[in-house]
Amino acid sequence: MSKTVIDNIVIQIKKSKYFSIIVDSTPDNTKVDQLTIIIRYITDNSSIIERFVGFLKSVGHEGEDMETALIQHFTDLDINFKNCRGQSYDNASNMSGIYNGLQARIKRISKQALFVPCAAHSLNLVGSNAAEATSEGTRFFFQHTDGF
Repeated sequence: MSKTVIDNIVIQIKKSKYFSIIVDSTPDNTKVDQLTIIIRYITDNSSIIERFVGFLKSVGHEGEDMETALIQHFTDLDINFKNCRGQSYDNASNMSGIYNGLQARIKRISKQALFVPCAAHSLNLVGSNAAEATSEGTRFFFQHTDGF
């Protein structure tokens, strides 16, 4: 079933031609790091669609390692990465770095793949830092109560 769903998503992406990617590094429940890959594209009726297209386990934290794994994943899906027009990641230097981060490496493959930092990641970092900045914030956000 998974292959059928991915195959249908790939058909839609190829029909749309251009797409953007959202990639995030996240540990799974066993603490193994993985890249989560989301593709965003526009349909014939101008609907914006976001689809999950896979996890890549343990690819490393270097921009080069992530680039290699990501390009291989798109090659396996038979999606031409030169049609990538946008990319969004968190603000970590391995992702957003202008020289060796993933965004710079992707830009070498698809010059039109504009990088936009993920606003949700930035907001999450602000919230986390604010919650940890004072003992009151820490107690408010991190205390566990019955029923949650």
